[in-house]
Amino acid sequence: MELNRAERDLLALLADEWDAAGPPGYLETTIVAKRLQKSVPAVKAAIQSLFEKGLVDTDKVDIFAAYLTPEGYEFTRKG
Repeated sequence: MELNRAERDLLALLADEWDAAGPPGYLETTIVAKRLQKSVPAVKAAIQSLFEKGLVDTDKVDIFAAYLTPEGYEFTRKG
């Protein structure tokens, strides 16, 4: 599966959150944007793309937050 750098960075961040706080690695988009030093619209675009690929899920209300699906976690950790 082809992923761009923003998508890979987002998956890694969510997987680290999964490991630290437990599944599903839930983070608000504003926190993701701050940690990745990206704009909120750029983060939302990456979340939407990964959602379409089945690797993350979101609250679907203006993409307020994102979290990994089990498949997304496995994909990220197996590289």
